[in-house]
Amino acid sequence: MDNPTELLNTLVLMLQTHCNPDVITLNTVIKGFCKMGKVGEALKVYDDMITGKFCVPDGVTFTTIICGLLNVGKTKEALDFLRIVMPENGFSPGVVTYNAVLRGFFKHGQYNEAMEVYGNMVSSNVDADCITYTIVLEGLCESDRIDEAKKFWENVVWPSGVHDNFVYAAILKGLCRSDRFNEACDLLYELADCGVTLNNVNYNVVVDYACKLGLKKEAYQIVGEMRNNGLTPDAVTWRILDRLHGTL
Repeated sequence: MDNPTELLNTLVLMLQTHCNPDVITLNTVIKGFCKMGKVGEALKVYDDMITGKFCVPDGVTFTTIICGLLNVGKTKEALDFLRIVMPENGFSPGVVTYNAVLRGFFKHGQYNEAMEVYGNMVSSNVDADCITYTIVLEGLCESDRIDEAKKFWENVVWPSGVHDNFVYAAILKGLCRSDRFNEACDLLYELADCGVTLNNVNYNVVVDYACKLGLKKEAYQIVGEMRNNGLTPDAVTWRILDRLHGTL
């Protein structure tokens, strides 16, 4: 309902009926306030948890607060929670928390801060997952830092062995977005040659850009490669090609 008053009223009703809220309940309340941009209210609930009025917070509590702070642009406060508040309360940030922070900083266009957080994550021996790499690649590409994204892909992501179709789509989209169609095609074919199991989304990304450039031959060549690798063009593929013919 996006109604902070009703959210608080429900919590009060629980207390009045001696139904003590557990950490899941309180995390839900905090998340609700954060979604409504009422981070101050969320912090009040958090403070009550810390001071013993409610049950103690868990890792989800801190991650939710951090996300709420980032959503309203309070990046410094979010970093303080990550670097100071969580450790002081006996919690070490995990990959989920770091992913939330990375996404928040890239969203606000703070590329340098995001990469610094990634460096802290590595130095803290927190293993990145596919979501981490997708966030970083997308963030770099959207910040018009395609060369850095390529280096990150070549030096970090690919050697790690931790990559999936979302990661592939991120780098392929970035190359296309930066008008590097030939490099996107080369990467697509290289991945297939390396035995990577690509999906329709990866091929459709490159087909779509070929169509935007009016490259009919290249578009159908990519569709042929899709078929050669055991995939069937889907509805999205056909809609993309239909737009190509409409344009031509």
